[in-house]
Amino acid sequence: MAVGAKIGMKAISVVIGIPVGIVTKKLVERAWIAARPEDPPRKPSEPEVRWTDALGWAALSAAGVVVAELVTQRSAKATFKALTGNEPPTQPIKDENDGKNKKAKKKVKA
Repeated sequence: MAVGAKIGMKAISVVIGIPVGIVTKKLVERAWIAARPEDPPRKPSEPEVRWTDALGWAALSAAGVVVAELVTQRSAKATFKALTGNEPPTQPIKDENDGKNKKAKKKVKA
């Protein structure tokens, strides 16, 4: 795949990702306030923050991040295809064992 296509895809992802992130942050905060009348616990290390609030905020925030990433990726791919008429470049699948396997292969070669 051409380097230009990969750079274009990253640029599209940034342009889409920034507003998606802002909207997601506002939605997560509104969901928290709808469920609990208190402000979300910004610093869970503060002594007055209860464990249930800290864990609930962490779970809600994590769900927001996952949804935002999904929306950004799918929207960027659709936009790339609409602009260029081509399929977007494929992203390599991240494998936790890749780093370990590469190190093991280097040791075997040495």
